[in-house]
Amino acid sequence: MIDISVFGPTVISGGGGRIAAADLGGAKLRQLLEMLALDLGRPLPKDRIAERLWDGRPPASYIATIESYVCVLRRRLGLVGGRRGPLATTSHGYVLDPELVRVDAVQVQELLRAHDADVPRALDLVSGELLADEPYAAWATEARDSFAELLADRCTHAARQANLRGDFEVAVRLAREATRRSYVSEPAVRELMKGLMGTGCRVQALGVYESLRKDMAEDLGLGPEVETQSLYFRILRGSSEERRPQIGGDEISALLEFLRSALTADLTMIIDRPSMYEVGQLLMARAG
Repeated sequence: MIDISVFGPTVISGGGGRIAAADLGGAKLRQLLEMLALDLGRPLPKDRIAERLWDGRPPASYIATIESYVCVLRRRLGLVGGRRGPLATTSHGYVLDPELVRVDAVQVQELLRAHDADVPRALDLVSGELLADEPYAAWATEARDSFAELLADRCTHAARQANLRGDFEVAVRLAREATRRSYVSEPAVRELMKGLMGTGCRVQALGVYESLRKDMAEDLGLGPEVETQSLYFRILRGSSEERRPQIGGDEISALLEFLRSALTADLTMIIDRPSMYEVGQLLMARAG
């Protein structure tokens, strides 16, 4: 079995040996292997390989050049040629056989798509940036963006389920990852706020909202959705059914800072005007 890691620097392991991408013999050889790895089990046509390798401007002799790259890859990795083997020839291109090759990124995506309970396991396998050896290639950027979107979506969904079952620490971990992968994602922010509140981190939960509000106002000229604002107010009020703990100095300072920010900002981007009185009363009451 051959293992290919494309999180962080690309590395190939198998047969008791380990080969770094730098030892393959050039950037295009490395990129060809990475493309095949991301499409594990799916034949990749030569014309598509050429489009990616030469950024839409392949040479006239690209078929012969790609065939020579594959020969060199097989030789460097100690693989047999033909239609059988880890790196197999197809009618119009090449494919890595999933029965003989494992790819960490493919394993992660399978776990992400499987079940909410598998999402934390998937995160444990993400050991670095996807295709870190390819910071500028358009096809690699597209792959990273697609992966980030999938990861953010699945982490948000799994965080929601974790919050519902009261597993708040897991929810916080998943929601933080989702917010890191997706800019101003309000569903992810809401799950993070709920998880933080569940772990007793009220000030942090309020701070997450404040950061979202500022980013949206500065970059988009918008305010958070009503659902997000409502959650913010619920956290401010606390639950009437639970005994409120003694409010510490740090929380008082943070709540007063939120009031100052609200008063100096465009109110239409934060909350409706009738609610400002309520917010002021809540914060001032907490300040004693």
